[in-house]
Amino acid sequence: MINSINDYIAAASSCCAYANLRGIRLSLGADGLPRMRTSSRYIELDARWGDRPCRICCPIDPSATHDAARLSAALKRIDTPLLVGYRLLHNELRIGDRLNDIVIEVLPEGQTLDRILSAGISAKDARRLAAEWIATAEALTEVPFAHRALSTSRIIVCADGGMALYGLHHGRIERSTDDHRAIVEITYAILQTAIPNATYPSVAELLATTDRTELCARLRAIAGEAKVRPTKRPTANLQLITRQLLDRVDFSNREWIGIVSEDRIAFREGDRYGYLDMLNNVIIEPQFTNVEPFHEGRAVAATDCGVGLINKQGEWIIAPEHEDICWSADYNIATARNAHRWSLYDSLGRRISHYYDYLGECSDHRIAARTDDRWGYIDTHGCEVIALQYDDAFEYKNGRARVVLNGRPLEIDIDGLEVL
Repeated sequence: MINSINDYIAAASSCCAYANLRGIRLSLGADGLPRMRTSSRYIELDARWGDRPCRICCPIDPSATHDAARLSAALKRIDTPLLVGYRLLHNELRIGDRLNDIVIEVLPEGQTLDRILSAGISAKDARRLAAEWIATAEALTEVPFAHRALSTSRIIVCADGGMALYGLHHGRIERSTDDHRAIVEITYAILQTAIPNATYPSVAELLATTDRTELCARLRAIAGEAKVRPTKRPTANLQLITRQLLDRVDFSNREWIGIVSEDRIAFREGDRYGYLDMLNNVIIEPQFTNVEPFHEGRAVAATDCGVGLINKQGEWIIAPEHEDICWSADYNIATARNAHRWSLYDSLGRRISHYYDYLGECSDHRIAARTDDRWGYIDTHGCEVIALQYDDAFEYKNGRARVVLNGRPLEIDIDGLEVL
């Protein structure tokens, strides 16, 4: 069931509709209506949560919740003031007799960059903003996040003068050049406020520079001609913080500890494994015969009865009754083998596919599947998107996959069409 915009607005306007959140109040525009924006996947409502500004994002695309769950889990590993707080809340907003998932973005106090520029500012203030923005773009090279919908309306100029990005559900956890055009265009939008008649290199010319650090160096040089004094924004790198914290903790009383993964550390006691936090406290008692590191809030764990998937509290997401489980954190799915039959599960432990003789690894949102010696592909929702008709099929790479049909090797695209 897909809810309408009015359904979401009516529910979000009522404090009684939230399962856990309290004190949410939608922000109203000059017309008395809720301030909002829509996209093909979300309705975004401006609000205040207690004394903090926030944004309530309501998924209207069935795949949006799945992607938000993966992004929310990944962002928990990134500790930086450059990205706003972002969390997926399952079963949070009641609409009729159903509880719906929402995303909440907790914002810093401040104004969006587009409102500041449209209100009109002095050349001096524009130079300060330009310096801050270039420093922010440079600091973002330390953060594995590509926004993909970056604009002046997605940047908050905080009360302390720093900048933070929001609308994070448009992005992905990856290092990418996708934001480079937006970085240049935003820089130029600010600089042209400082010096309206200046001539700058074309955006296309700057985009020939694919390295982010080099691009920011060029922007600094261009800004320098507008008498912009460089500044630097620090980033808080979670891995560095983790390493510094671990250096101060004594783990010598442990027989064996593994690597840090999402603030959990596997440890062994006798022939059983459990998990510690970074202060050497036992979070999950040693009860497993084998464990793997956590990724996106999930870890594969084995017992005497079988293999399953647990969350960070040690609760079973997928019961330990399987022969093997492969957890794909990149796609928030798991393939499980039981009695020599494979099936696909989502991050909540729900089986979402038929049983197959074999399932391969996921790539480009496609998974090679085999039944009765015929191969095809399912997607990350468990739907059979390319019929099981091939003699053999291999993983996708860059939108292409090699298959064999009636003894003839060929290459197909993401929709199963032959590439000539």
